Amino acid sequence: MKNNKKTIIPFLLSLLISVSAIRAEEKTFDKTASRTWTSKKGDAIEASFEKNQYGLVYLKKADGKTIKVRGSALCEEDQKLLASFNESAITKALNSKKGQSVKKAPKEIYALFGEKLRTSRNKPVSVDTLSDKVIGVYFSAHWCPPCRKFTPELVKFYDSLKAEGKPFEIIFVSSDRSEDAMYEYMKEMDMKWLALPFGDKRKAELANTFNVKGIPKFVVINSKGELITENGRGEVPRGTKVFENWEK
Repeated sequence: MKNNKKTIIPFLLSLLISVSAIRAEEKTFDKTASRTWTSKKGDAIEASFEKNQYGLVYLKKADGKTIKVRGSALCEEDQKLLASFNESAITKALNSKKGQSVKKAPKEIYALFGEKLRTSRNKPVSVDTLSDKVIGVYFSAHWCPPCRKFTPELVKFYDSLKAEGKPFEIIFVSSDRSEDAMYEYMKEMDMKWLALPFGDKRKAELANTFNVKGIPKFVVINSKGELITENGRGEVPRGTKVFENWEK
């Protein structure tokens, strides 16, 4: 028994050291550093990360060539790493005013969405983040082909408005069949916006309020919850200039 204890203790110590090293590596990981990326099929490539956009991951090889890989085709470990990149960007944006007082959203916004929304990694965010913003309400689902066609266009539109510093946010109202499918969809399409919690009873109320008969549907409301347009899907292809009309 004593010999077993002598064997087990060094093993446990080495295990703790290994776990600590892994966590330290995760905290200090450099997105631009070259690493091995592996597909679900087991194919591997040595490359550095450039960007993750519209469900595609851009990787730069040592020879300077950039290749595109669909994020959903990567192994689970690499997909989790990509999700952490997205979460970091979302958290940075949401916490940009940390330390400052946050204006409370109107009661009408609370009535529509509740007190908490979710990020693409299911992290809670106060609905007060919608204060003084134009809000897009996006009814969509992973399994819906028209949705998957429109979503990349909406992601590009959203990213452009955020880059311009416009007071705009999107709330994803999912019709996916499971919570996992919902977050997989958000991750695959690089949705940096927020979402109504999966299974929230307000989904049916929102669908009724905004006359949703089918998906995708993109509704735009003002910061008080008043309808601006039910035809956001038809207006997005016109480009970010439509935001000027939404702000009036």
